Parts: sequence; C-alpha cells; structure tokens
Amino acid sequence: MAETRKYVYSIRDIPPVPLTDKVNTRFLLGDNVLMSFIEQPPGAVFPIHAHDCEQILIILEGSNEQIVDGETYHMEAGDVCVHPANVPHGGETKTGFKGIDIFSPPRQDYVERIKKYQRQ
Repeated sequence: MAETRKYVYSIRDIPPVPLTDKVNTRFLLGDNVLMSFIEQPPGAVFPIHAHDCEQILIILEGSNEQIVDGETYHMEAGDVCVHPANVPHGGETKTGFKGIDIFSPPRQDYVERIKKYQRQ
C-alpha cells in the first residue's frame, strides 16, 4: 500500500523524541527542511555541538542562555538565533522554554532518530 502524504499536522499528535535525558522534541520532516518543536524543562542544558546544516532557533515561551561560537546570548520569547553550519553552539535554561528549531538541510542524525522512534 502506498503511503499517503499528509499536509496538515497538529503538534500534539507528532510523537515526542528524546534528545537528551531531559530534553524532548517533536520532529516534522519536509523534503528540504526539518522542524523541531523543542521543549526544555527548567535547568536543562544542551551541550555545545556543531553540525553541517544551518539552524534557526525561535523561542516561543520562557528563556534560554544560548551560546554561539563562544559568546552567550540571553533569549526570551520572540527572540530568534541563527546558527551557521559548523559553528559550535548550545545553551541552558533556568526557566525552561518551548521553541522551534529549523534545520536546512535536515540534520541526518535527527532523520535517523526520527526513523528509530517511529518504529517503536
């Protein structure tokens, strides 16, 4: 049976995928972009890392101390951070936050993670 492509989604219906022991997200994969509806609880730390795709983080609720290329930026709801490809970044949140990460092209390690958690 052929798979039917879906065009409209409800975020709450997308299965959660763990990124760390405290951080979960809900991934939506397009042909050329990956969306991550991320939730970090108070006190969560996202380790410094880099990847070969561009990433845009939009904070919807709460706040985050975002580290990009060694500099720390305080982000609140409504703030946007652009992470160029291969630039080290990460962060921590005292308040917790909800946000959207956009990856272009899609992060391959996250695409593999999506496949793993869709099978369960």
